[in-house]
Amino acid sequence: MILENNSNIIVMMTREVEDKIVKCHHYWPTSMKKPLELKNSFIFLKNYQILQYFIIRIFQVVRKSFNIRNIVAQMREQRFGMVQTKEQYCFCYKIVLEVLQKLVTFH
Repeated sequence: MILENNSNIIVMMTREVEDKIVKCHHYWPTSMKKPLELKNSFIFLKNYQILQYFIIRIFQVVRKSFNIRNIVAQMREQRFGMVQTKEQYCFCYKIVLEVLQKLVTFH
């Protein structure tokens, strides 16, 4: 949701645990040395500042690159026999290119 909306700021208004009840799941890296690896991206903790009532964290989000072979493999897991011909592979590449071009012009 953050990447889809091109958000620059995230504000979390709760603690992770309140009265021994989990209120928020940990979705950021805890160390500046090791990023949090997600399915489609990496989240790096670039800096942080601990203040009296809150913590400010600065993140960098890096998306992983597209891999048509992996995308096709995932499609085949969902539906046997998908994408078999050269034309179908070319179609996949054209669609990815079109989506990326629209993303570039959208931002």
